[in-house]
Amino acid sequence: MLAVTISCSVPEGIDGDTSFLASASDPAAVSALATITQNNSGKVTLTPRGEGATKFEVYFGDGTAQPAIVSAGSSAVHIYREGVYTVKIVAIGITGKRTESTQQINVSFRSPENLVVTIENDRAISKKVTVRATADFALFYEVYFGDVPNEVPVQVNNGEATSHIYANAGTYTIKIVSKSGAVRTTNYQEDFVVTAIMAPTTAAPTPPSRIAGDVVSIFSDAYTNIGVSEWNPGWGQSTVLTNVTIGSNNTLKYGALNYTGIVTDYGNATNLSNMTYVHFDYWTPDATTLGFKIVNTSQPNGPTKESQVDLSTVTRMNWVSVDIPLSDFTTNKSAITQMLFASSGGTVFIDNLYFYKNPTPASGIQGTWKLAPEAGALKVGDSYGAGNWWSNSVQDVTTRACLFDDTYVFATNGSFSNVLGSSTWLEAWQGTANACGAPVAPHNGASATYTYNSSTNKVTINGSGAYLGLPKANNSGELPNVAVPSSIVYNVVLSNGNNTMELVIEAGNGVFWSFKLVRV
Repeated sequence: MLAVTISCSVPEGIDGDTSFLASASDPAAVSALATITQNNSGKVTLTPRGEGATKFEVYFGDGTAQPAIVSAGSSAVHIYREGVYTVKIVAIGITGKRTESTQQINVSFRSPENLVVTIENDRAISKKVTVRATADFALFYEVYFGDVPNEVPVQVNNGEATSHIYANAGTYTIKIVSKSGAVRTTNYQEDFVVTAIMAPTTAAPTPPSRIAGDVVSIFSDAYTNIGVSEWNPGWGQSTVLTNVTIGSNNTLKYGALNYTGIVTDYGNATNLSNMTYVHFDYWTPDATTLGFKIVNTSQPNGPTKESQVDLSTVTRMNWVSVDIPLSDFTTNKSAITQMLFASSGGTVFIDNLYFYKNPTPASGIQGTWKLAPEAGALKVGDSYGAGNWWSNSVQDVTTRACLFDDTYVFATNGSFSNVLGSSTWLEAWQGTANACGAPVAPHNGASATYTYNSSTNKVTINGSGAYLGLPKANNSGELPNVAVPSSIVYNVVLSNGNNTMELVIEAGNGVFWSFKLVRV
């Protein structure tokens, strides 16, 4: 008898803590690449794939009793007769957690027929091309993207897609080789024009709501802009300015931007002394530098007349929001008349150029409010503040614009008003479809009053038909299952300098509606 005792220790420098295993997730995205030798032998190579997997069990689907055990990155080879088989892949993670998937493979000794190939430029990612090839009797295909010498093709399951990002736009010869178990392959070749995305496909982010005294806007659809007397004045620059619309936003497009000026009003300079930041959003496909300058032309030459701040890095192909402290500029900010952007000669899109300061604390809830134009402004769930049952999406801000433009007015004399205009969001319980329509009584702006208790963080709306957020939610339940109440009490939390109001109401037992309002 031979007895062997094995002991081990954790080598110096290696952490023996295995607590991370408790949070390891199940393997995901489990599949296999199936390739076949082109010699009528039926020799198939299965390469399993899966996120978080350390090994795989491969069940061949042809009656073979035992699966092949394959480590991550390796393959299993199996000889099939001609036919269609259902292969099962079981991915096993480091903790033993298992995830399985199945896929069909077609083992055929006929050459691929009826090859259909689609090649498309990506609409969102510059110079990204997606290829998909499908053929009868094929098991897989190979793609040559045509942008490097001695290219090793990408192997893809028949009918699946693969993508490639080119370094440069241009025309490339893309070749697809569709393969079955037959010796002869079926090929396709196309000279394809790879395009670069040179402009954003979506609008810049929407700025937050700010009261007029907290912002000096130069160019933004979100605020009231001050007067600008000159855009891109002729100061010898190469820059070409074009006003474009991205999404629904007015946007500045600067082509060949080396520098460009913005002149407000030499006779009525802009005082930025009370502002603390300058903000702008930019998008560029090719710029390598970007800076912003402010100028006080009433000052003598020197640092108090003009100063520029350059971004440390420039990100391409995405909207980037920039907030620069005005303390970084040495310019005397009491009388600004010029602003400049400077760059490396590429194309730069600019939106939401404005100066601002931190929100001025408001007095309680007095003022005009509306729903925050963002996802999650309205939500409902089974606990306080939850939205696990339903929450509005970003798209809802557009489709329910008639709701998001409603205002809630808390007057200084204690009166309250729902200002709905000619259209608001209606629901089926109001006798109509879920859609915008004329307000339905009693939820059509009847006179009301309010009380706000800052100690208990509650606001009470008094008046039949008056409400905050949605008319159906009240303390007894949801309309039409309960009577229209004469008053509604909401829990309220103010933040952001009393310019954001978050409301929660339990509409019956265990139904919690939440509304987020912002000051107009």
